[in-house]
Amino acid sequence: MTKSKDGPPPVAPTEDAFGKNVSSEQLFKHDQLEELRALIRSAIGQQAIALVTGPPGVGKTTAVRSVTDELPAHKYSSVYVGQDQSSVNVLHRFAHCLGIQPKHYRNRLAMQISQFLSENLSAGGKNIVLIVDEAHLLDDSTLEEFRLMTNANYDRQSPLTVILLGQPALRLRMKASDFEALSQRIPYRYSLEGLDEDETANYIRLRLSAAGLSADIFSAEGLQFIFQVCQGVPRRINNLCSLALLRAKSKKLQTIDAAFLKELAELD
Repeated sequence: MTKSKDGPPPVAPTEDAFGKNVSSEQLFKHDQLEELRALIRSAIGQQAIALVTGPPGVGKTTAVRSVTDELPAHKYSSVYVGQDQSSVNVLHRFAHCLGIQPKHYRNRLAMQISQFLSENLSAGGKNIVLIVDEAHLLDDSTLEEFRLMTNANYDRQSPLTVILLGQPALRLRMKASDFEALSQRIPYRYSLEGLDEDETANYIRLRLSAAGLSADIFSAEGLQFIFQVCQGVPRRINNLCSLALLRAKSKKLQTIDAAFLKELAELD
């Protein structure tokens, strides 16, 4: 690590360099992301069910949001639910987003939502895209209810698109015989993995440049260390880089190297 003397100015990070608020235009494009975005577009075009799995922090939600943000508002209505272990709460949130006053009982609520979806389809209403995050937390009956909601008009049409996001355990769960009916309904599947070493370095440089910082703040060895420690998972990369920038600013460093990053990683 190098302290500022006569060289370039020390690190002066902005608060959002590795923050969550990233526009679609600033999204780091890589092969997996583009494949997943194409798959999500196809699922929406067919009003089908898609299953997207991957480790926490790998970018599943961000990838899907980058597609739904592009949908014309006059034609599509995107509903995001999940991150809740209570399946009843998830259904209630879905109903509220649709403008439905939920019934008290769960079975009546599911029927109420299905009726609304069927009527919306018949009336030529907006195409509804339901994103269910953390779907691996949901119980079997709720996953089955989402499958039933895709039936309409004697099973000739689907009244909505369902995108299930979850950890790898969800993909394994779909292989069980109890989920045969749902599994057959999922034509679009994708397993999102972490970035490789080159992608990790390019991702960090992009985020730095987008924040108005020098893309060379992290040394080559520093970038390699970040990849090794974070295993290419964007959320972990963001956390380590944010901490490194903050500490580097207080120490008036020009460059963040592997030794400095190792010190920070050992504090975690």
